[in-house]
Amino acid sequence: MSRQAKRSSAAVVVTALIAVMAPAARSAAPSHGDQQSAAVNKARFDASVRIDPRRRRGGDVPGHFVGVSIEWTLIDRYMGANSRPAFVNLLANLRSGVLRLGGSSQDQVPFDAAAPDSDRVVTPHDLAAIRATLDRLGSSDSATPDWVTVLGTAMAPATSAFRWRSADHATAFVRDGVAPVFGDDRGRREVAGIALGNEPDLTYSGNLGRYLGEYPTYSGAGHVRDWPQLLPATSENIGTWQSIRDRTINTRWFWDWPVILDSIAPSLLNHQGVLEPFATDHFYPMARTCPTDPYRCPTIERLLSQERMDSFNFEVYTHAAEAARRGLRYRMDETNTAAGRGAPGVSDVAASATWTLDMLFNAACPQPPDQPGANADCHMGATGVNVHNAEVRAYFFPQEGNAYYNAIRYDPTPAAAAPTAAPAYYALLLFAQLAQGTRSLRPVAVDSSSLAGVPIAAWELGGRRSTRRLFLINKGSEPVTVEVQAPAARVDVNRMTPYDPTGGGRALDAPDVRIDGQAVDAKGQFPGLRPTVVRSHGGHLPVAVAAGEAVVVTLHDHAG
Repeated sequence: MSRQAKRSSAAVVVTALIAVMAPAARSAAPSHGDQQSAAVNKARFDASVRIDPRRRRGGDVPGHFVGVSIEWTLIDRYMGANSRPAFVNLLANLRSGVLRLGGSSQDQVPFDAAAPDSDRVVTPHDLAAIRATLDRLGSSDSATPDWVTVLGTAMAPATSAFRWRSADHATAFVRDGVAPVFGDDRGRREVAGIALGNEPDLTYSGNLGRYLGEYPTYSGAGHVRDWPQLLPATSENIGTWQSIRDRTINTRWFWDWPVILDSIAPSLLNHQGVLEPFATDHFYPMARTCPTDPYRCPTIERLLSQERMDSFNFEVYTHAAEAARRGLRYRMDETNTAAGRGAPGVSDVAASATWTLDMLFNAACPQPPDQPGANADCHMGATGVNVHNAEVRAYFFPQEGNAYYNAIRYDPTPAAAAPTAAPAYYALLLFAQLAQGTRSLRPVAVDSSSLAGVPIAAWELGGRRSTRRLFLINKGSEPVTVEVQAPAARVDVNRMTPYDPTGGGRALDAPDVRIDGQAVDAKGQFPGLRPTVVRSHGGHLPVAVAAGEAVVVTLHDHAG
């Protein structure tokens, strides 16, 4: 459609255009005639998408898709007496999910049933705090609680600094820690699995034979074998998908997944948790530091580039397919914007929310860059994602502050009071409220022939019988107006928008985010979605999407 024709067609959707333009564009209150004139003048479409009137089959987005991952050293900061009420509210806003306790700390912090509670050791007190948190979320009579946990413990070679690493240590963790706290019927339903080791490709220094040789000793150890288990939690080198495919960089254990899964799948299948057996993986698109490899250097532009998301898609599709061949599900159980605890000005600004939302959809429905169209129906993908949270510099120093990438920020003061929502949390929130637990997920083609390179990602979901939902994510630094071609319907419009409290107009680098203008309060409570309600007319709906913004268009097909 020519740009002139698009402008002509916009005249029949003036009312809808005014209603769905970005908030800044509808803040003034001119006369109705002036509004119509302004709407027509602004009806310049940078791109268009079409919601197919046919209800084609797509993929499911499971419940428990969203999740957060927290280091063991921060239990008191998130789930201590002062912090737990707000943390519970923050998780409750997400409805259902997975709370993972692990990361590198699980291989560096020992369990000791007799030790006093501290950041330097995992104790039954820590496990009781996790249980108390989960017990406040969801119904006790549910077959699958709203929130479940993954509990990580060490599986790594012993060293002079970590002499305690052993299968006996894993046994003690389960026997003296997990079992007494989670051993009743409800508690067992709250444990999705015991994660044995974190990023073994690094802790085993690439020695795959030793890892696979020690695996049966750990998985078959007393008490450990009585609980569901999760592996391998491998990390991937930061590089282009082409370099991974062609093995021109160190691929770590990327291509060893078939061998690893052949060894561990029987044990995982025989020890199923409430979310069914699944293998796990890690991914980071950049790193905080890049002294020898410029590709790793963090910037907002690189974070939001399609090239970085292609690398993510390549990993998820490849490993999810390997897991599926062995009857296993697949979960990205640790990821975030940049390895090394994130990057200031990239991981702690609105761009991190834009990336997180886009990443969640690509995890659920990865589009392999080497096989275009192979997963257009979203039959393959992850069943969930955990966004990681840590200290800014090192374990045992929480008072120094939050990692730049934290989606939920803990209180670093001695009070260890209420955690608060950071930008990436709002992406988890929007996805959990409007995408999680839905069906018929499909990527939507974006026609930007009139303006090359429009950085809009579009995803369609099916809701109830009369509901269709479209997510539009602007990963660029300029506003974009999208023509949505859709059947006539009543329309709800929700927005996740960068928020600059200074009024300086920052977008991707804004320090905060809002959903429908609403913020999570100091108690961790979200006041709820407040969509704008409009109608589409004539099969067209213009939608303005600000830089870094995500707009959700929900069509109620048969509403009056």
